[in-house]
Amino acid sequence: MASFRSFVGSELMSIKQNIASVRNMIPNNIKLKPTERRSMFKLNTKRHEFVEKAVQFMRKNPSTVPNFVDVQECNNNVHLYGQYTELLEELEQVRTKLEDAKLVIGNEILKQTRAYFQNSKNASDSGNELLGKIYKELKPHYAVGRNSKKTVVSKELFE
Repeated sequence: MASFRSFVGSELMSIKQNIASVRNMIPNNIKLKPTERRSMFKLNTKRHEFVEKAVQFMRKNPSTVPNFVDVQECNNNVHLYGQYTELLEELEQVRTKLEDAKLVIGNEILKQTRAYFQNSKNASDSGNELLGKIYKELKPHYAVGRNSKKTVVSKELFE
């Protein structure tokens, strides 16, 4: 297993400041609603080649470009789209590493606290009052997620 250490306060502060700096560089006046997201054209990898070729044709043949199409803006947006894509890939790698580390740490915490819980249960069964109280206090919180037993609902309630 990997070795983990806590962040020093200054490290955590530095990470948060860097994230805030990135956040401040991105236009924050864009807040799309789900319906707006669904209605927009999506530039994916398949369509990206089309966009690049179309912009190349517009640059090579300016006489074919209608007045309402701004070739310079298209050029700038293609470049900007590439930058945003690159940044998102970097952020996704960092996010995945953070999630993996969090998962490993959570697993370790649960293994240790589960061992404590089982020890409390065994000691409670053997008559240890203090651990019996601890076991009774922890028991309702332990049975969550995969470990919880499904409650059988009586048919009488629905009739």
